[in-house]
Amino acid sequence: MQYLNISDLSAPGWRFLEPYCDAPRLRWETFSGQPANRIERRITRPALGRYRACLSAIRAARRHKDAVLVSHLPNVTLATALLARALAPAAPHVAFAFNYTDLPTGRRLELARRGFRHVQEFVVFSRYEIDLYARLFDLPPGRFTYLPWAMEAPAVAARHPRPFPGPYLSAIGGEGRDYQVLAAAMRRLPQHRMVVVARPASLVGIAFPDNVTVHTNLPAPVTWAIAAHSAGMAIPLRSDRTPNGHVSIVGAQHLGIPLVVTRSEGVRDYVDDRTAQMVTAGEVTEMARALDALIEAPQDARHRADLAQAQARHSNSLSTWCAYFEDLDARLTSA
Repeated sequence: MQYLNISDLSAPGWRFLEPYCDAPRLRWETFSGQPANRIERRITRPALGRYRACLSAIRAARRHKDAVLVSHLPNVTLATALLARALAPAAPHVAFAFNYTDLPTGRRLELARRGFRHVQEFVVFSRYEIDLYARLFDLPPGRFTYLPWAMEAPAVAARHPRPFPGPYLSAIGGEGRDYQVLAAAMRRLPQHRMVVVARPASLVGIAFPDNVTVHTNLPAPVTWAIAAHSAGMAIPLRSDRTPNGHVSIVGAQHLGIPLVVTRSEGVRDYVDDRTAQMVTAGEVTEMARALDALIEAPQDARHRADLAQAQARHSNSLSTWCAYFEDLDARLTSA
């Protein structure tokens, strides 16, 4: 089968799983929705680059009888579904990495419900999201498949200096985070320092104490260097139902970074009390106590991180995704 992958976050030249999957029957083609010219850079509503990539993939699907549309993330999935319904209705459509930070409401929800009816399969990165999205979009739960988030160990900038000479804490990521709780916890720990690397939108209105250094939009290898050199990393989530943070969790586990994570149904497939220090959503005292333990009880934190690293190497490698597409290929071929 010919898998036509569409993403508006990945740059041109992105190859998705092509370098990792050696099954000869899997053929890959990718379409980037990143702005490709001045007009696409200036007009972001609607995202012209996204629709150009979707149309290009759908035209390719019309040329290949065995084409499968693979959209990445919900916005691209909706655009692909709406266009494919009219232009390539026979092409199977798989929604990969189907994950929301903020659930759609109002007209956007109604449009999504109509568009998603024409998607054959949704791949989600937590079991919790299966029922969540099935109910929200009025779809059968059987259309949703859970796959663990998979990745190689993140690249770490080799020459990036440590931000402080002594031990410090870190927090990275921007989706579904509660940095207000983290800021409050660090006010209670003036003896410790922390570096936060996040997107600007996730930090709006938050006043961090003087012992927290904040960066936004750093290159990924620099971000991971800051995290890798730290005594441990915090992932404060909005609620006990937040299905975000998977990339940061698994990346940290691959690198052996001790973790403090909000206890959430959305991440229970990745962390528990054996592999991370788990804290209750919104609890400043628990967060402060757990952060303090990363530095003051490093042996316990190290033990959890070692268990988590072994788990990630077994369960969160890209071979897991390759196996999914090999199975998908067999199912589509037999159908």
